[in-house]
Amino acid sequence: MLTRDDTIAAIGSADDPLPEADQVLDMHGMLVMPGLINGHNHFWGSLFKNTGDGLLLEEWIDEVTFPLKGALRTEDLRIAAYLGALEQLRTGTTTSLNHLNNENDEETIRATIEPVLEVGVRQLVAKELRDAPDPVFSTQHPPHHYPRSRAEEIALAESLVTQWDGAGGIIHMGLAIETGAMWLLHNSTSNEIILDGVELAQRHNLRITNHCSAGSSWLSIKELRDMTGGGDIDYLVRLGALTSNWVMIHCLWLTDREIDHMARENVSVVTNPVSNAYSADGITPLAKMFQAGLTVGLGTDGTYVNCSPDMVEQMKFAALIQNVTHLDPAFMTAERVIEMATIGSAQALGLDHLIGSLEVGKRADIVAFDLDRTHITVPNRAVSALVFSAHGTDVDTVMVNGKLLLREGELLVPLDERAIRAEARARASEAIDRAGIRRRVSEHWRR
Repeated sequence: MLTRDDTIAAIGSADDPLPEADQVLDMHGMLVMPGLINGHNHFWGSLFKNTGDGLLLEEWIDEVTFPLKGALRTEDLRIAAYLGALEQLRTGTTTSLNHLNNENDEETIRATIEPVLEVGVRQLVAKELRDAPDPVFSTQHPPHHYPRSRAEEIALAESLVTQWDGAGGIIHMGLAIETGAMWLLHNSTSNEIILDGVELAQRHNLRITNHCSAGSSWLSIKELRDMTGGGDIDYLVRLGALTSNWVMIHCLWLTDREIDHMARENVSVVTNPVSNAYSADGITPLAKMFQAGLTVGLGTDGTYVNCSPDMVEQMKFAALIQNVTHLDPAFMTAERVIEMATIGSAQALGLDHLIGSLEVGKRADIVAFDLDRTHITVPNRAVSALVFSAHGTDVDTVMVNGKLLLREGELLVPLDERAIRAEARARASEAIDRAGIRRRVSEHWRR
């Protein structure tokens, strides 16, 4: 394979003579493939692994997420972005969707994006849109008071999209509009911001990411259905807001009718099986989605509700949980989950014209996994070995946009990883104290 600048220029066979090149990389014994694509992550969650053990999603939102995001400072976001980007790089993931669910301004967006540019990994940054409904959607929670009006919120998002989209050839901008049960019930979004956001996305050809049909079936999911007569997708359909811009995350409790709505509008899905198992939410009905022809990608979710950004781990778990769900060991093959973690996520993110497969003319986002490891040796079948035997940390080489970032497991970016890790630990501890959730991590042994 020959790369030129940021692009794959030629692909040949092992028997072809080597083309003239400035640098030749020997990949014998390695599995060379397109970089893994994490379709759903929250980078600031990199600071707060293992704070949500033993909580249902509804409990976790109220007891951990909301307190933590209220305690975040700009420099917390910056160090979390460095850590998240390095975690991504060191586990063979070249692209992620960073779903912003905290409240941001120009300063915090800069702190979120600049470290990603410095590390050199690709990211779709989904700027959140917030607006308190009037009247409130639910009386169980007080309405949030946001510093900007709806018009100001839209104007800020449009300005940030214009400013950052295309930065460094690796930053892509999108929107995060929450319409799921828990966000509606917490009065964190309004019909007006949803419609205005869809119009903005269509005008700029942006993806909209959204936590959809996630939560406990007998709690927030049931409550929304009791209040509205339907689910998250039904709500958007009635609002006239369901378009092909949406990337729906989780999608655990959709009805057949809602899946049909999504298929007609060419809506994409990103499943996060480890995250959903961590909170005991449920299992995405992938068989129905594949049958309906939906595009399905794979993600980790924020590592505060997963504890690992390793996309190889997600592939293995995605295969196993679906196979046992359907009692069919052939339903989720290694090939299918690899496609979900590469071209499937690329299609969901609207980036498949650039990434997701090794093709001439696409961006040179390439990884090589070393199969000469004790836990992988004798791999016999390389694609199965990657999914069922390997770990993301078995990655040897990572190239993004034609730039070599990792080789023989060594970081080629001039960063002090040890200092980043130390600052991340310190800032995480301080934020945990500010959020008042020290008890969540102070118990050394739970019974």
